[in-house]
Amino acid sequence: MAKMLGKIAGRGAGRATGKTGAWSVGNGEMFLLCFLAGILGGTIAGNMGLLVKDLPASSAAGSKERFFYICRQRAGEGAAGWLFGLTVCAAPCFWLLAGYLGFSMAWIITCYTASLGVLGLPGFLLSCFPQWLFYVPAWYLLIWWGLNGPVRLRLLPAMLVLALLCLGAGAETFIHPLVMGLLV
Repeated sequence: MAKMLGKIAGRGAGRATGKTGAWSVGNGEMFLLCFLAGILGGTIAGNMGLLVKDLPASSAAGSKERFFYICRQRAGEGAAGWLFGLTVCAAPCFWLLAGYLGFSMAWIITCYTASLGVLGLPGFLLSCFPQWLFYVPAWYLLIWWGLNGPVRLRLLPAMLVLALLCLGAGAETFIHPLVMGLLV
């Protein structure tokens, strides 16, 4: 994850603009700063007990209805990310997404740690497995296109992202409950 964020952020903490003492922060650096700010906020919120700390209950293996529900939800999220990448406000949208992702991850890790103690981090990793194998590459592509590329329609790669999101939904529906059974 850190390597992926480093590739999105580029090199260095800022770039000299050519003027004496002037620095500019690129899209990637701002994405990373928003992610780190979200982590800080999520950790504080989780430690203060501002949100519920209960772990999700393990459910039985998924059904077709559950798969289609999750697949439709993830495809909608991916379509929103794809459309954000086509707009002129793509970078600020992805900065907000980075803050939200950092907050969510830190809060969940804090809640798992409060409930499971030392096993909190392995519990969090189990709760993300195996769907992250598909979701991370899909969102990496969407974020990379949105922050680095010129605004243009990329239909074929968008279909690849949609396929990855649907594979992730399948893993989340059918394989994930079995993995969570190891935790609970």
